[in-house]
Amino acid sequence: MTIGHVLRKNFLSTLRRSKWIKKQCYSSAAVEQKISYKVDNTLLGYSIKEVENISELNLTAILLKHGATGAEHLHLASADTNNLFAVAFRTPPPDSSGVPHILEHLSLCGSQNFPCRDPFFNMLNRSLSTFMNAFTGSDSTVYAFSTQNPKDFQNLLSVYLDATFYPLLLEKDFRQEGWRLEHEDINDKNSPIVLKGVVFNEMKGVFSDPSQYYARHLQNHLFPSNAYSHESGGDPVAIPHLTWQGLKHFHSTLYHPSNSRFITYGNMPLELHLEKIANHVLQNFKKTTIESEIPYVETWTEPKEVVIYNRFDPMAANPEKQIIISDSYVLNRITDTYENFALSILGTLLIDGPNSPFYQKLLQAGIGPDYSPCTGFDSSLKQSIFSVGLREIAEKDVDLVKDLIPSIFKDTINKGFPEKQIQSVLHKIELATKHRTANFGLNCALGVNSMWNHNGHPISAFKVNDHVQWFLNQMKDKPHFLQDKVVQYFQENPHKLTLIMKPDKNFEAQEQAKEKALLDSKISKLSDAERQQIYQQGLELSEHQKHIDASCLPTLQIGDVKKSVEKTALQFISLRNGKVPLQICEQPTNEVTYFRALVDASGLSEEDIMLLPLFTSIVTQMGAGNLSYKELDQEIQLKTGKLDVSLHLSEDPSDPLRFRQALLLSSYCLDKNIESMFSLWKDIITNVHLEDTERLTQLIQLGAAEMAQSITYSGHRYSMRKASSSLSHCAHLKEKTSGLSQITFMKQLAEKQNHEELLRRLKKLADDLFNRTPMRCSLNTTPDFMESAINSLDSFLHQLPVSEASADYKKTAYEAKNQKTHFVLPFSVNYIGQSILTIPYCHPHFASLKVAAKLMSSKFLHSEIREKGGAYGGGAAIGKGGHFMFYSYRDPNVTKTLKSFSSGVEWLLEGSYSDQDITEAKLGVFSEVDAPIPPGSKGAALFLEDISDEMKEQMRNNIFSCTRQDLVNVTQKYLKNSERVGTALIGPENSYTKSEDRSWNIETNEL
Repeated sequence: MTIGHVLRKNFLSTLRRSKWIKKQCYSSAAVEQKISYKVDNTLLGYSIKEVENISELNLTAILLKHGATGAEHLHLASADTNNLFAVAFRTPPPDSSGVPHILEHLSLCGSQNFPCRDPFFNMLNRSLSTFMNAFTGSDSTVYAFSTQNPKDFQNLLSVYLDATFYPLLLEKDFRQEGWRLEHEDINDKNSPIVLKGVVFNEMKGVFSDPSQYYARHLQNHLFPSNAYSHESGGDPVAIPHLTWQGLKHFHSTLYHPSNSRFITYGNMPLELHLEKIANHVLQNFKKTTIESEIPYVETWTEPKEVVIYNRFDPMAANPEKQIIISDSYVLNRITDTYENFALSILGTLLIDGPNSPFYQKLLQAGIGPDYSPCTGFDSSLKQSIFSVGLREIAEKDVDLVKDLIPSIFKDTINKGFPEKQIQSVLHKIELATKHRTANFGLNCALGVNSMWNHNGHPISAFKVNDHVQWFLNQMKDKPHFLQDKVVQYFQENPHKLTLIMKPDKNFEAQEQAKEKALLDSKISKLSDAERQQIYQQGLELSEHQKHIDASCLPTLQIGDVKKSVEKTALQFISLRNGKVPLQICEQPTNEVTYFRALVDASGLSEEDIMLLPLFTSIVTQMGAGNLSYKELDQEIQLKTGKLDVSLHLSEDPSDPLRFRQALLLSSYCLDKNIESMFSLWKDIITNVHLEDTERLTQLIQLGAAEMAQSITYSGHRYSMRKASSSLSHCAHLKEKTSGLSQITFMKQLAEKQNHEELLRRLKKLADDLFNRTPMRCSLNTTPDFMESAINSLDSFLHQLPVSEASADYKKTAYEAKNQKTHFVLPFSVNYIGQSILTIPYCHPHFASLKVAAKLMSSKFLHSEIREKGGAYGGGAAIGKGGHFMFYSYRDPNVTKTLKSFSSGVEWLLEGSYSDQDITEAKLGVFSEVDAPIPPGSKGAALFLEDISDEMKEQMRNNIFSCTRQDLVNVTQKYLKNSERVGTALIGPENSYTKSEDRSWNIETNEL
């Protein structure tokens, strides 16, 4: 993602919703820094308030407060080299004009010390950052970055501090990023005046998603008396009411150290951070009182019911079942971490998995295929909430759901929760504190932000063991502890909202009418002078967008990039009497073992290939061995982090016409549970249960609903997948199994009433695939445990059927052809993809194409598609198999964007870019290829993609040596006038594809 408004139920809240379960960290030896810091000591103008060793997360937390400004700073000292910085401001929206969101964009559009246009996007390619972004939440705005390079950290810190505290906030940038009136053709004053703007179009795209539309209204109606009743991202019909002056006032009021919270993480010295922040920012401010506190919502005396309307969904399996309904409750203040820890566990017990009461009695009732948006516990706002309901139900079932929800709570009060369910949640907590990911620092910053934002104690959020022990004590002392919470927060809670969303076939037309009325009202008030000003401003903005001088920005040089690939030590042996190759990777995995296996899935019919995604998704959810599906789920939760089966399609890095088609089995567990993990795999492979048609129907409906919901969020990925599908067999299969074709296929399955024949086909597929011995396996664990892990794996393999493993790669003749496809869906914006088949990873020219994609994206397409065109995003990239892909995301244009793709090729051929531009493109590529890899995934590139360290080294050398002439040559050879081009568009009807260009294949929303 680029800069943008992160939805409450999307990114920030997903991290926070189970924040006590999802804290993850890199292991570190004793963190020596804690010895140096003592409570009540002063350090560079800060007072040290607290120093805590968080042993379960292997870090030391140091909380400080700046004396002169009151700014708080939390430092998390860790052995992790992926250092992170974040600064957050409390930013309650005063209305729904999107002022916090638009300000977030403008803050990164130039600042006092870096007065160039668009420092954020320029720094993406002057840096080796592992993360750079900013997020607007419902009540706060967070700016964050991470990097493994110390010089890069200081560069980015300078830019971020200047951007947030000293932004230029130019009117031209407000018009570009927020909203503006402008001629459709800026060079023709007789062309219609329309509304444009990056955030304006972004939020039109967001509001096109029924799930997001529902989530926003749920929050607005649940908190009618405070800032949560407003849309912080901006309602498209309210955004044009925001003024530039209003935005500047919002910044001057709230972007102050007294309203800020800083967080740093990693192995860099705390003093370096404090000195830079104090000297660059804090010394120029004085403590002040800022009125940004959000009051608690006025508690209702009785429940409320609200009905809203949204667009008719053409992807729904049953057109007559398109209603969403849920009950939502305001619970507790989120600063009470112990109470909210209990509520997060309670929320998990109520809804997660087939053993939970709401899953059994609401989902399995067959009323609707999936939970409603926002279902679950959410602690991202000042008061936590819990929501539960169903989507895609019939009108006749609305009252049934209304009655069912309270009856399930009542039944839970009477019966409580089985001990095994509670233990499975506690197991998740234990495993999550040990399981390591590459982005722990980011998780820390975002996970703690909500509670800290409302004056909670931030360090308490990380004391997982204390919270677990408190919970266990409560359960011991109060046998009905959890049932009492259900009574308190659900049965006797008057602050309950029943929100019902119904489809309206006229909704889209009504929304367009609102926008037109808004536009007409603004245009009708324009004087001749104002019309001339709009024309002139359009030309001025266009000129402004053409020129950028980023010389004021700090930058790394190629010499700052490490010269060699960080080698991963691997060992290779064979198990099961030499029949199964095993890749061994010894890593500091913190008492967790990671297992992967590839099973040949070639030789299947096209019909069976279409079934593979369904097969892989259900095979761990139907029961196996002596376990029913509920018992199997319980054991998976108690003994593992997951058991996952997926289809693995991978091109040969030396030949894109050769590809591997396999099942990937992957799982991880605490070392002590490895025998149980392999026992579960054995049951699934040798005796999976495929007899329950009712269970299968439920899983099909759930999968179809989830896939259909993903289009509005991942439309660019689907369009690129479709664009590539006509160019190679592997890309064709990827689209069939994970693209719009698969969504259509699942929708058709969900529409069927009888799945007996389907179950028979799935059973035949299981008999075929699970009788094939794994082609290869891999283990990542600690050196001390590796021998035990190998013995357990060998014993497991000896229990599997005997067969000859097939050759890894297949080569199938495939005639590449040009193809243009428009999937017509009722969105307000478009998702466009275009693909050109070039050369694979190991080809000497691949690195130059990779640099070319980065150069074109940052120096040409970004300006053309986002800044001038108003799309939320756009660019180019190349995949391992050689598909060079263009894309745009939440895009109001079609013809202009497609022209920009071809113009980008011409721009590369002209070679007018500077040496610095090429250097920055290389830095951007190195930022991708050097992204941190967690211990559990070390060696995965070789195991899954056959990309060795030696191949990476050669790629690295080719990137270093890439010249301007190389870029021109590969563009001419592979991109200019290519005969192998695919194009795909997802979006509303338009004249270009419908009438002006007859070569388009139009697929309507009768998907």
